[in-house]
Amino acid sequence: MRLRFFKLILSFFFLLSSTLQGHTETHGRSCPLPLVEVEKVLVQWLSDSGFKVTHRDLGGFQVQLEGIKENEIWELTLTPQSPLASFIEPRYSSGSRTVPERMEELWSYLEGYLKDEEKERKRILGEFPAKLKPHTESIVCIKVNVKSEEIQFTGFIVDRKGLILSTGHDLKGVREVTIILANGQEQKGRLMKIDLHRDLSLIDTQSRLNSSISLAGGRTLLPDGERVYSIGCPANHRKFLSGIIDGPFRRVNHLPLWQVAMEILPGSSGSPVFDGEGNLVAVVKGRYRGTLSTGFLIPLTTILEFLREK
Repeated sequence: MRLRFFKLILSFFFLLSSTLQGHTETHGRSCPLPLVEVEKVLVQWLSDSGFKVTHRDLGGFQVQLEGIKENEIWELTLTPQSPLASFIEPRYSSGSRTVPERMEELWSYLEGYLKDEEKERKRILGEFPAKLKPHTESIVCIKVNVKSEEIQFTGFIVDRKGLILSTGHDLKGVREVTIILANGQEQKGRLMKIDLHRDLSLIDTQSRLNSSISLAGGRTLLPDGERVYSIGCPANHRKFLSGIIDGPFRRVNHLPLWQVAMEILPGSSGSPVFDGEGNLVAVVKGRYRGTLSTGFLIPLTTILEFLREK
């Protein structure tokens, strides 16, 4: 309910912004959608309009989309503002002319998407199982300062009394962290328990939370080749990823790990991993050094052992 209210407020400011800014070809606007979603929405819009779309990473988690059709060119620069909002800076030209009316087509399309989000999201983001959607409110972004450097990673709520599970490798010597909930609210968290060998941690926010991910019913065995899904927040914005279990358990330092063929981005450590039915199966540990597409997952058995121990 709080997430829905937050999104309605953002939608209001987005529409208000549309009214105030009028026909401008370069001014950007905020949109109440996470970066990964607004990117997919705009790629779909350009493709449906007959544009050939290319994608370029600008660094700092900025993305630029370029759409070309004959003498028409769209350039859309996307920047994450929060876990649930992005800033869009568009440029459009047709030959040597700019056409302000095309800007209004863009903003109108996004407004329509926000009004009828369930239908459009199913069409554009349909590759992710519907049973994963309820888990998004339980994903948190975690920030911590280590030697004057800010480090960001992911965690998820396992108890509505305020307990959050994450990895432990960024928390050595740390007692307090900053938790960013799905609605953008920030809270202080206290490290309750850490196991550097298992690479797991338990954080207490000391406040009542509105959702959690159940460990009951999770799966401990996965066949080679099964598709799995992760929800994380690198750079403080939500990102949905899917991958394939790539072989049987591997043992590293006497502990089992799943190897997965999946994009693992900086900040994804601590992200929960689910099967297609929405059952928890693992936590993202990290990626194989030198790659973005080979990762390692801490299995549910290790998580349960960690939580059972005093």
